[in-house]
Amino acid sequence: MVRGVARAVLIAGVYLFGLLQVSGAQTVRPAAAANPAVVAVPQGSAWWMTRHLERLEQVKQGGVDLLFVGDSITQNYEKAGPAPDEVFLPTWQDFFAPHRALNLGYSADRTQNVLWRLEHGEVDGLAPKDVVLLIGTNNTDPVLNQSSPETAEEVTAGVVAVVEALHAKIPGAQVLLIEILPSAVTREKSDEDLAVNQALRARYAKSNYVRCLDLSSLFLKDGALNVGLFYDSRLKTPRPPLHPDTQGQRLMAKAISTALYGSP
Repeated sequence: MVRGVARAVLIAGVYLFGLLQVSGAQTVRPAAAANPAVVAVPQGSAWWMTRHLERLEQVKQGGVDLLFVGDSITQNYEKAGPAPDEVFLPTWQDFFAPHRALNLGYSADRTQNVLWRLEHGEVDGLAPKDVVLLIGTNNTDPVLNQSSPETAEEVTAGVVAVVEALHAKIPGAQVLLIEILPSAVTREKSDEDLAVNQALRARYAKSNYVRCLDLSSLFLKDGALNVGLFYDSRLKTPRPPLHPDTQGQRLMAKAISTALYGSP
């Protein structure tokens, strides 16, 4: 088992190094270059490439009716702890596993990373009935984007690029586009997220293959963010609220399930 993991990490490292050598020109761009949110690039972590290779093997097996694509909030469905804040796996098993679901969530992913994954086989050969997409919050995070902050217009274009790439590769699937969830990282981020959500809602208002789903009301109390539904502030190194906790994620899953399949 240990040898197998070590081998996978080694392969991932070699693969990632080669990819970065090829795509390195894309990571250093002049000021007037293309919108970074639509330039497909991998993350630079060995675990990320290992996960990608593992998912390619799962994709080859097929049999997926429900596909989740996103960042850490989506990947979190795989967590069984630590309790009580990050027990998400039972929620996945209750709401989505019965529908032959596959989780393509990657922590810290931005639109450009999802585009790279889609270009490199992560949905090839699949024919799910529904795709649940939640992406964009890391694009507007000032910590992740200190060197090259992206505007609301750029992030919107990035999300649209992901939606259209999914539609091109899985034309028979309906895309449930979850709007960027509310957070308390910075006022600027919240304003940008709102602008992105409004733009996406307007773009896909009459679409026959995309539905936007606004879940913000789940995380508000008396008009303000209900910080008790996020686990970030309770971490050993506290951070501003961004990730729903066990209760918040279950509320979200129930709303997604209802949007897909109707009331339980």
